[in-house]
Amino acid sequence: MDFSKLTAFERQFYEKVVESSDLYRNEEDENFLHWFFTEMWNNLDYKTENRPVIVFSTPSKTGTDFFRLRIPLYNLFKHHADKFYIIFTDNFNLNMIKFTDIIVQHRAGDLHVYLNDVINMWPKGFNKPLIQHDVDDKEFSLPDSHPLKEAWIKHGKDKMSIKQLTHADFVTTTGMTLKRTFGNLNKSNKVYIVPNAFQWKNDQWRNLSKEEKESTKPDLAKGKATIGWAGLTSHFPDLMKMLDIFKKVQGKVDKDLIHFILSGMPVTDIMHQKLPDGRIVDVPTPQHLTYKYKLMNGFDKFPGYLPTLGSESCTFQDVKGLFNYGEFYDQYDINLAYLAEKSGFNKSKSAIKVIEGFKKGAISVWTQFGGYEEFCSNLPDELRSVALKHMAAENDDQFAENIVYWVNNKDEREKWSKIFKDYVTEVFDIEKVNEKRYDLYAKTII
Repeated sequence: MDFSKLTAFERQFYEKVVESSDLYRNEEDENFLHWFFTEMWNNLDYKTENRPVIVFSTPSKTGTDFFRLRIPLYNLFKHHADKFYIIFTDNFNLNMIKFTDIIVQHRAGDLHVYLNDVINMWPKGFNKPLIQHDVDDKEFSLPDSHPLKEAWIKHGKDKMSIKQLTHADFVTTTGMTLKRTFGNLNKSNKVYIVPNAFQWKNDQWRNLSKEEKESTKPDLAKGKATIGWAGLTSHFPDLMKMLDIFKKVQGKVDKDLIHFILSGMPVTDIMHQKLPDGRIVDVPTPQHLTYKYKLMNGFDKFPGYLPTLGSESCTFQDVKGLFNYGEFYDQYDINLAYLAEKSGFNKSKSAIKVIEGFKKGAISVWTQFGGYEEFCSNLPDELRSVALKHMAAENDDQFAENIVYWVNNKDEREKWSKIFKDYVTEVFDIEKVNEKRYDLYAKTII
């Protein structure tokens, strides 16, 4: 790092934050980093500095831009602050374009489409930034079962996604499936794989002892093998289908030795209501209509988890934030990554859920499809052999059998959970993976 190239503003930040602590540990760090990278616009010295400017923005601050933008670009600054200016903005304006070398976009959005149109008409002789579109989903083709599909199409997000993918100067994504898909759309056929990776020093990914893990379990699960799933309401169809798998598991092991944990279902959903004057407001969904209530108690022809499995056999848990959702996995002995539908959309999913479970010391069991299958194929031979026998499932019966195997083989479970934990900790560390992103920028704009 050549500190002489940093502005006074950057040096002050670097000395106070980067050198004295691990970057991006918790929400307090995120708030400071957000302020810092936004404030960078006001602290550039265009006359004396000669570094490329990378600006990133997103229409929605969610878990995906957390993995795809914030963690990677903050880490890039940590190691290569002398090579780039890195700036975040919620309000990209036309005056910024002439100072920018790469605009990193994530997710389909009106602002991004507008910027693409403006840049394509930018006058010759003036600086014209490159557009990088980073995406981790097949956003233009949500399955019919996806809760957001109707709203997505209504707001034209599918068309925005195609336009951004087509006209971007280059695209970055998570795996081979999306690389092939986007390569057929992008005008330059420049699509690069930069895998998802983790800031393992973030507080929620801390290592717990066996005793500490046991203490995190719900009271009903103490002393039992816990079978856990974590996710949001967009996976509602998966959760409905998994009830049949759980019934099969209960039929093959002693019900008193296991406990199911479903994490991430909001206690209170939000629904849109149109007022007489035409205004749309958000109001709490009546309790009996929430996702959580329906899953617990049943609706229409769905029998419900608690009536089917028993009221003491299953625990439902509320949503956690981006900086503590990893604590869900502390409770799990067996972590589930299940896909009810083998659609083109699901085929594009990355293996985050599998990796997170392994990192927290659980055994992951998954549907052998899409990103999960790609993860499995990239494992070292010994690990892949075990995974294909007892983790990866081609169908629901095999999924249930894999769960039963790990419930009945505690010693094997503890042995392989440690081996897989060490593997994902090394391979999916942002400190290693992010060098691929640096190399891409280095050959593009340095």
